[in-house]
Amino acid sequence: MTEKTWSIAEVERETGLGKDTLRVWERRYGFPQPRRDPLGERAYPHDQLQRLRLLKRLLDAGHRPGKVVSLPLVQLQGLLQGNHADPVISRRQGAAVAVAELEDAEVWVRWLVSDQTELIRQALQQQILRHGLGHVVDQLVAPLCILVGQSWMKGEVSVYQEHLFTETLQSVLREAIASVDASGQALQRSPRVLLTTTPGEQHGLGLLMAECHFALESCVRFVLGTSTPVADIVLAARQLRIDVLALSFSAHASRRDVLENLRQLLDQLPAGTEVWVGGAAAAAHSRALPEGVVLMRQPGDVSQQVQAWRQRLPRPA
Repeated sequence: MTEKTWSIAEVERETGLGKDTLRVWERRYGFPQPRRDPLGERAYPHDQLQRLRLLKRLLDAGHRPGKVVSLPLVQLQGLLQGNHADPVISRRQGAAVAVAELEDAEVWVRWLVSDQTELIRQALQQQILRHGLGHVVDQLVAPLCILVGQSWMKGEVSVYQEHLFTETLQSVLREAIASVDASGQALQRSPRVLLTTTPGEQHGLGLLMAECHFALESCVRFVLGTSTPVADIVLAARQLRIDVLALSFSAHASRRDVLENLRQLLDQLPAGTEVWVGGAAAAAHSRALPEGVVLMRQPGDVSQQVQAWRQRLPRPA
């Protein structure tokens, strides 16, 4: 029997790595090394597909192609398992432990593999009703995201299924936030919070998780979405009389992106506006964060900081 191979289009679909990226890596790093089919087109063996899956995960965790593409499979697996002292990977070890303790982990994956995302939606909604939004955000969402990522890396979950999971999760959290607001809308009070990400940061799940806790604390919130220009963030903060600017920096953000954007904002924001940051990149570069920036290591820290803010700066609602 002929060994199964994958076309470059199939590899792109299965890994999320673009065709141009694959070709550049082939020339620059000597990997991947596709064979050629009878028509002369690239044909990738399964072992190379698996290695590319690992590389995509490492890139998502903040690694640079030049540092990891040429590494052998064993080293790539070691990096993903946290055996190396990588700051982005290491901060996830707590969540990784939670994956092992996640109830019915196989059931969640089975639903996703069989395209039963509606069952995932219903289960998440039930968990929120049973345990509360804050508990689900802190104890279930992060382990689930890691579990789905691991399943994708093993080839159990396709890229489109991972995207469906993310969209389902975001939809459920937004519905829960709306429910919290509807039950206590008249009680909203300071701090007035602006939630967004800086230019180039397209990942909004961390921001949404933080918003859940701001909603539970009845904060007045203004959400700009992702990748907002610094000038517009500053303008919104002035016009909306913002007390707290909440930012999220995912593992994709470089140290330079994090620090330069924060410095620009601190120079231009109105006096008295606090900057609270979260996300993998913010935690990885925590020692270099500018003075005055408050780091949220996990979504649940938001509630503690809001309470501390209210005690420190009592203001009329």
